[in-house]
Amino acid sequence: MKPAPNSNVSRRGGRAAGFTLVEMMMATGIFLGIFVGVLIGLQIFGLRDYTLAATKLSATADARKSLNALREDIRSAKTVYVGNYSGGQFSRIANGQPQTGNALELFFPDTNNEPGLSPTIYYQVSSDSENKLYSVTNNVETMLANYVTNYYVFTAEDYQGTTLINYDNNPVIRITLQFYQWEYPIGVVSTNALNAFNHYRLQTRIGRRAKE
Repeated sequence: MKPAPNSNVSRRGGRAAGFTLVEMMMATGIFLGIFVGVLIGLQIFGLRDYTLAATKLSATADARKSLNALREDIRSAKTVYVGNYSGGQFSRIANGQPQTGNALELFFPDTNNEPGLSPTIYYQVSSDSENKLYSVTNNVETMLANYVTNYYVFTAEDYQGTTLINYDNNPVIRITLQFYQWEYPIGVVSTNALNAFNHYRLQTRIGRRAKE
């Protein structure tokens, strides 16, 4: 049977034309190149996404660890004072002034359910580049968190969230932690790497268990 006059089928030496070996190899190489490129792109995207998530989880875990320690101490304290800490000394906020500062002084009950003589002090220090949050008990200093950027961490409030201006017997302590952390910890981005940091904020309010 003869092919139709308008048929697109051509013949070479009586056989239908097809791809040569060289053409097949070139097509296969192009396909493999595109396939490998897509796989590499997906892997890089996955690694970047994992790095960002791991950094955020690490920052959140450190902040929550600090808040957990503060929460347990504040709830079990007998008296709580907001103030400022500098040069190894805690100074309470004067009456008539907003009870907001960089430090918190906690006195725990003794055997007679009276405030003990040795307090625990939490404070933020901005004298170094890492802006650390510390606790001090019996002259033993413990570092709780790095890169806390806000100086005023502690505020004494009433139950409605209004900042107190004098000592209240049962204040609620608002704790605010603003801090930064490397978003791309495996390298420096741009000349000063300012866009390689992410900023986080964690806030809570804590009251004592025992009300007087």
